[in-house]
Amino acid sequence: MSSRRLIALLEEVAPAPTPERPGVHLRFRTRGGRSTGEVVDDFADLSPGPTVASALGLGRVLRLLRAARVAAPRPPAALLGAPAEAARRLERALGAAVVLAVRPRSSVHFTVWTEQGVARVDDVLEVVEDTTAFWVRRRDGALALRVPREGVVRRQTRCETWLEVTSIERA
Repeated sequence: MSSRRLIALLEEVAPAPTPERPGVHLRFRTRGGRSTGEVVDDFADLSPGPTVASALGLGRVLRLLRAARVAAPRPPAALLGAPAEAARRLERALGAAVVLAVRPRSSVHFTVWTEQGVARVDDVLEVVEDTTAFWVRRRDGALALRVPREGVVRRQTRCETWLEVTSIERA
């Protein structure tokens, strides 16, 4: 999939509320062009320790600080494991204009209500119907799930779409 470049303003910053995955939630609002006013949500992972996700999250936070001309701590790795401190510094960057490279993403969810309860399958590739069952193929390549039609009261297939931020640069 191709990526787009959007000019956006940093609108909101909040530390992640769960200690299992420390980081900061970022909200941007686009401006200019046909996508004016579109909201782009992002998450910068700041887990302690050397992981790819935390290195990417730290880089994202540092690029935002640089774009807003806000000083980063010395050493910058001090923000790892400290999402509250990162959010405090990023609050000074609210309103900063940046160029986001974004890529459209989507995920399909299949939910079925039966007499026994509710079942939900995430990351669905496709749902095929035949006269006796629904066959749910998953994106991870696992075997297709068979859901017999006889006990189904209701079913729903829902597609969720969002823009994934792949890069942040100074405007």
